[in-house]
Amino acid sequence: MPFTADAIATILHAPLANVEANWPLVTQAFAALDLRDVHVDIAAIATIGAESYVFAPEKDQGSDAYFRRMYEFDRSLGNVEPGDGVKYCGRGFIPLVGRAEYARFGKLVGADLVQNPDLALEPDVAARILAYDFMLKGVPKAAAENDWVKVRRLVHGDLSGWKRFNGILIPLLKLLPENT
Repeated sequence: MPFTADAIATILHAPLANVEANWPLVTQAFAALDLRDVHVDIAAIATIGAESYVFAPEKDQGSDAYFRRMYEFDRSLGNVEPGDGVKYCGRGFIPLVGRAEYARFGKLVGADLVQNPDLALEPDVAARILAYDFMLKGVPKAAAENDWVKVRRLVHGDLSGWKRFNGILIPLLKLLPENT
């Protein structure tokens, strides 16, 4: 695979140490679900790069008041108790949001994310969440078809962040051999 930690860090302008630590965890998580191929790697790198400038799981930025206003008692997110908006704000390589997502992905990755949502910030847990998210949303198929707009929509729900995603995507594609 052409995607070394050095190449990824250079393209993303991310700290090399973070890429060296986290990229192997991401590839292991995808391999565990038999999802490893060059197109999935590209989708994962571009997605992480579009969501995190440092190639590490992150917690959404905002005050408790902001998270209460945005997420508190949002039943579509599974938030039904006081404090759920703050407790289940976005975390990870791709942010989980809401009690329902924390419960769903916690079961999939074998971590009690409902009781301890900060586990989604652990790189190995965040990598497994990313891999399951890709699998459940059909991202590998869209990536194999080189439908990068669809990849972004499937992962993010819309095209916000597309400019950064595409800015990462183009140099990654240039690293591929012809006819890949």
